[in-house]
Amino acid sequence: MKEKNKGAGRKASSYAAKIAGIYMLVGSVWIISSDYIASKMFESKQLFSLISILKGWMFVVITGILLYFLIRGKLYTLHLSESKLQNTLEELQKTNAELSQTQEKLAVQYKKLAKNQAKIRELSFFDSLTGLPNKNHFQLVLEKAVKEAYLKNQQLAIIYIDIDNLNKVNNTLGHIAGDSVLKKIANRLKSVVADKGFVARLTGDEFAIILYNFIDIHLLDYFIHKFTSIFNKLWKIMDYEFYITASIGIAIFPNDGNDATTLLENAHKALNSAKEKGKNTFCFYNKEMDKALQEQFELEWSLRKAIEQNQFELFYQPIIDLKRMKICGAEALIRWIHPEKGFIPPLSFIPIAEQTGLISKIGEWVISRSVSDLKEIKMAINDSFYVSVNVSLKEFSTSNFVDNVLYSINSLKIEPTAFGIEITESVAMVDPRKTIEILNFLKERGIKILLDDFGTGYSSLNYLKQLPIDIVKIDRSFIQNMTYDQKEQKLAKSLINLSHILDLKVVAEGIEDKRQAELLKTFSCDFGQGYLFGKPMPKEELLELAKRF
Repeated sequence: MKEKNKGAGRKASSYAAKIAGIYMLVGSVWIISSDYIASKMFESKQLFSLISILKGWMFVVITGILLYFLIRGKLYTLHLSESKLQNTLEELQKTNAELSQTQEKLAVQYKKLAKNQAKIRELSFFDSLTGLPNKNHFQLVLEKAVKEAYLKNQQLAIIYIDIDNLNKVNNTLGHIAGDSVLKKIANRLKSVVADKGFVARLTGDEFAIILYNFIDIHLLDYFIHKFTSIFNKLWKIMDYEFYITASIGIAIFPNDGNDATTLLENAHKALNSAKEKGKNTFCFYNKEMDKALQEQFELEWSLRKAIEQNQFELFYQPIIDLKRMKICGAEALIRWIHPEKGFIPPLSFIPIAEQTGLISKIGEWVISRSVSDLKEIKMAINDSFYVSVNVSLKEFSTSNFVDNVLYSINSLKIEPTAFGIEITESVAMVDPRKTIEILNFLKERGIKILLDDFGTGYSSLNYLKQLPIDIVKIDRSFIQNMTYDQKEQKLAKSLINLSHILDLKVVAEGIEDKRQAELLKTFSCDFGQGYLFGKPMPKEELLELAKRF
């Protein structure tokens, strides 16, 4: 910009110089030529002098006029330049003020950004509830610890902890109480570990601990004992007292893994093993767990194929009316006939089906198939016969369970009273209010409700009398030793009497000989089920058996 102004100034000066030069040249020519002409025209010296004076004044006047216009134009140009410079200066001052304000705003925004970045970093690496490091932070620390242990030829242990029954606290007292428990657990774990390790909260009810450089297994045993003792103490929250248990899995570097990811995975495998053993215990990782997981994975894959290829069959175990000694119903039991492995017992695949969510599809098939078989059985027997199916917790908890039951019954036009569902006390007590609501809905539509394994659960009589049950099934453990154990007889009789007081019918399971059946008759037991009357059998065999009873 400055270079352009300088160039314009030099051009203006050059132009003025040219005009001045031309004017001087013209003026000189005019003086000389006019003097020569005047001397020829006027011979009188006085007249020539007068003419010369007039000519000089005229030259002066013309020069003055010319200079005036030249200077005036220059001054005007300078004035315009000055105005432009003044405007530019004002604009620069205004811009400078705006820049200062922007700089102040940027400084404020930078401070906010720095605070937000610090907050994001805190959220990225720390648990907001307990203040413990989170899973991301734990992973970084574990990777560093593994490298240091490798360089120093040291051992370290990963301890994976899962709170077994925190959901009971949440369901009973609410999540605020559950959060309070988690905070207390975090504080107790930190106090035990102190500077000997690193504690983190990985997920909702899972914690992980790194124990640095323990010398021998005895020191590790000491810490495990400390951790288990944390949960064995009485907890008091919101004026309620209760116990909390935990399952613990342990993996050791370098025996159980040479990197952070493998160690954490193996500690989690050990944790799952502790859960499978009934929870409230601890397990060390071993390579056999990998073999078991591989077998489980293969079984899960086969189970998915079994659903697609319809490899299941339903067997029926008869239920006998002990007064009339006639078949009055049957319990439907699923069987898996693998094309290569043959018969696979339910205890081997039902838990996996529940873990993977496949139980819903299997349950739908069982209900649909049992209702279809029931229609055929009713046509052949032409009697007040019913079929009941077992319902697992996962299946009972699905949103479409009730719809599946009603759809199967209505689509095949079966009387609802000929169909029953069996749930255990443990299923009923997970969420008693919701259970009562669902069972009432089904019972209002005529479906039988059976409580299986009665006497082995932990339900209170208060809830038991609220459950809309038609029939209770006494577990076989109360029946098998009844003929020679007086206490077992009294227990069985008491359970039958209690059920009758609550206006419930009773099925005694596991009857294997006639003496047991006769005793149960004397106790006024309504129905019997067991090998004495028949093992689980295909539908065709059940129909043949029904003809003999």
